[in-house]
Amino acid sequence: MALALKPKAPAITPEEMQRRRKMVRSAFRSNAMEGLRPNPACQPVFDAYIVGEIELDEMMPRVRAILGIK
Repeated sequence: MALALKPKAPAITPEEMQRRRKMVRSAFRSNAMEGLRPNPACQPVFDAYIVGEIELDEMMPRVRAILGIK
């Protein structure tokens, strides 16, 4: 018999998710103005931040690790 798994509830409010989403988009736009494009391999890190799985101070070390930046 298969058990249905309940989806994990977000740790943050929908309003906080929207605020984080806007912050990530703003950073993408700022980088684009500098001629930089987001690396698709980093998208799961940004998504984890937006939904509250990680905090801002955890985001950049993960992105640096993906990009091989010390």
